[in-house]
Amino acid sequence: MKKEICFFLSLIMIFALASCSVNEEPVIIENEVVLGQSSSESNSFVSESSQSSSESSSASESSESENSSESSSFSSSSKTETSSSSSSSQIISSESSSSGSENSSSVSSSESSSGSQSSESSSSEEKPVQNTYAPSGETKAVWISYLEYQSILQGKTKKQFTNSIKSMFDKLSEDGFNTVFVHVRSHSDAMYDSDIFPWSVYCTGTEGKDPGFDPLEIMVSEAHSADLKIEAWINPYRIKGSSDTSKISKSSPAYEWLDTGKVIVLDNKIYYNPADEEVIDLIVSGVKEIVGNYDVDGIHFDDYFYPTTAESFDKEYYKEYKNSGGKLDLASWRRQNVNTLIKKVYSAIKAINSSCRFGVSPTGNMDQNYNTHYCDVNTWVTSKGYVDYICPQIYFGFNNKSRPYLDVLSEFGSMITRSEVELIVGLAAYKAGAEDTYAGDSGKKEWINNNDILARQIVAAREEERYSGFALYRYDSLYNPVSGVKNAVKSEMENLLEIM
Repeated sequence: MKKEICFFLSLIMIFALASCSVNEEPVIIENEVVLGQSSSESNSFVSESSQSSSESSSASESSESENSSESSSFSSSSKTETSSSSSSSQIISSESSSSGSENSSSVSSSESSSGSQSSESSSSEEKPVQNTYAPSGETKAVWISYLEYQSILQGKTKKQFTNSIKSMFDKLSEDGFNTVFVHVRSHSDAMYDSDIFPWSVYCTGTEGKDPGFDPLEIMVSEAHSADLKIEAWINPYRIKGSSDTSKISKSSPAYEWLDTGKVIVLDNKIYYNPADEEVIDLIVSGVKEIVGNYDVDGIHFDDYFYPTTAESFDKEYYKEYKNSGGKLDLASWRRQNVNTLIKKVYSAIKAINSSCRFGVSPTGNMDQNYNTHYCDVNTWVTSKGYVDYICPQIYFGFNNKSRPYLDVLSEFGSMITRSEVELIVGLAAYKAGAEDTYAGDSGKKEWINNNDILARQIVAAREEERYSGFALYRYDSLYNPVSGVKNAVKSEMENLLEIM
């Protein structure tokens, strides 16, 4: 009898153990959780994502920005609800765990300490992160710059432009995007009927020449018809990408200020002086004109603020400030000038339309923002009345030597303390399939050897508490890529759409 009892007890224990093993436990990988994977799957994932980090300074990265892109159509721009821990079922893990810190010649930034060359050998056929879920209200945006207008707007009829922009918006909507950032004033000009600024040279080829229709009016109508939100993208201080003042229309406020300190020619380019109160009022008036006359969903600034650190740039203004009793050093005073503009723009927008958003897209390098462009991003995201969102241009791969993506993402995400300020992550679609010139030895081929970087970057961003969306620079990079990267972009897009 005892033997029979022991036998039955043994059976009960066996069945109990078997039932426990059915409940699959999360696999822990380097302090990150990969839900619902077998150990073999998770090991494969580690090998895909454990890539070494290496890239040179982001000051060089910034030189690729949209300012230099006036001669190149494939350069970078300079240009909700938070997700829960269940917003993705796989998390990029090991890229950040190997990173340390480094000071480059122009930035203070983090750097991976890993010397691995796994990024060079990773297969472009590796599968992207799977089973991810977009948080409710996620912004899924694409920048459309003045560079796109050169083929769809300049010299075109109203019907031709309408058909082109409708096709672009419909394509974006069909692919799951829900927002466009469209250039409306890339320089001291206008892609709309303005009483303040002349018609843009990108409308007709001649600044000040009326194209015979209102491109922004058409874009607002077509965007909303395609169920897209549309934000008007402005470069506040930039006047011309060359030093030829004869190309400035006589109807431009810049023309009237040519012989004053309000307009400055520097390094073969022309800028408004950020220190001048009338300049600030001009920019604010331009924003008010757009918000008051067009049903835009937001106003969007990018990273063009102070164009130089040279003391001579606004020397007389700073001297006047000091003579009047000012106590701030030059850098702090310049940051105050930019803060004044941002705060006034925010107030002006909300006074006209409280639901219209205002956001800024700074560079992905906080040291550069603070000490080169004099953008006090930290104040904007920790103080009331500056911005509704920031959209840092985190144009770095996971293996970036000096600015690895996960480190930069965390830096911006942790900076935001105000509940009403959101994080939209700016990503470099233009790098897909191309060598990342400033990425260092282990990062320069990351965008060639992988076809799921954008997808993995978005998945990682969804884990940030203040995350509300992403923006891709730019439309042509996604839908009209140069021939050498077409296949790579197609694969990147396929993987991107899987997680949207």
